[in-house]
Amino acid sequence: MQLFIPSVITIVIAAVLAFLVIPRTGALILASVSLLAVIAVGLHHYNLFYSEYMLSTWQNGIGANASFIVLALAIVFIISSILFMFRGGDSGSTAAATAASGAVNTVKEALSAPFEAMTASVEKVANATSTNAANSGAAGFFNKGLAAITGVANAAKSAVTNATKNNANKTSPFIPGLGFRASEV
Repeated sequence: MQLFIPSVITIVIAAVLAFLVIPRTGALILASVSLLAVIAVGLHHYNLFYSEYMLSTWQNGIGANASFIVLALAIVFIISSILFMFRGGDSGSTAAATAASGAVNTVKEALSAPFEAMTASVEKVANATSTNAANSGAAGFFNKGLAAITGVANAAKSAVTNATKNNANKTSPFIPGLGFRASEV
């Protein structure tokens, strides 16, 4: 009986609060009281289970195997980077030529994509200006910026194209599919 009556009183008080008091309070007051309740419960839980938290040593098992975990992650990253570098492209008849052209196409796309995106966005901004603003200094600034970015993009594309042409005739004696000697990697 001693445990039953306090439980019933708590349930009755909670029901009165839930049906009569809470619907009439504002959102800010409810949010503040809820935040205070969560903080109080968190502090109570931490104080109640402080000794269990201090004795929790699950990290030591991971610390003993940390070198193996790092080694496994390094091997996975190395294998994935090798697969990324030598994945096949669309052109070429042999597997070695396909792998080499795939690597060159990936490098070419990686170098030219940011410049193309910048050029397209600057062109969009320059074309979006009104006719009155086209004669202003801002439009001239945009046009100069567009010309500069286009020049850089064209220079990067020509450098990649020249590098691709220079390396297309060379073959690696050590690494199959590589478009140039291993010493030049």
